[in-house]
Amino acid sequence: MSAEKCYKGSCLCKAVTYEITTPIKFVIHDHCTICRRASGAAFVTWGGVKAEQFKLTSGSENLTSFKYSADSERQFCKHCGSQLFFKAKRWEGEVHFTRATINEEMDEKPKGHVFYSDKVNWFQFEDGLPRYGGQSGMEPLT
Repeated sequence: MSAEKCYKGSCLCKAVTYEITTPIKFVIHDHCTICRRASGAAFVTWGGVKAEQFKLTSGSENLTSFKYSADSERQFCKHCGSQLFFKAKRWEGEVHFTRATINEEMDEKPKGHVFYSDKVNWFQFEDGLPRYGGQSGMEPLT
């Protein structure tokens, strides 16, 4: 059994800091319209851990939330606007974090694309990773 590893993350201005410990449940590229609009990017790379593997180490007063629906919440730094975390009833007991806010290299690499059928048409993705889409965003695409 491998030793537990701790990764540290923060927003751009470092007003919010956090730690996550392994094992990481997933790292995935998300192409859904909501993530693209929230980030202003072609996709967002998310990682996920069980809630007990997540620790907000500073800056809780600097977090602001946006409830996209009754079942989901996105958290941002209220100073620099960095999108940091996502929580949803669909994934109860998990915290999803934006991979780009981890301050170091991670051993865990993205394993695929979700909501790929919603991807932008102005960027080509040629990385060979599995692609999922359809109504659930997670149905295998050929």
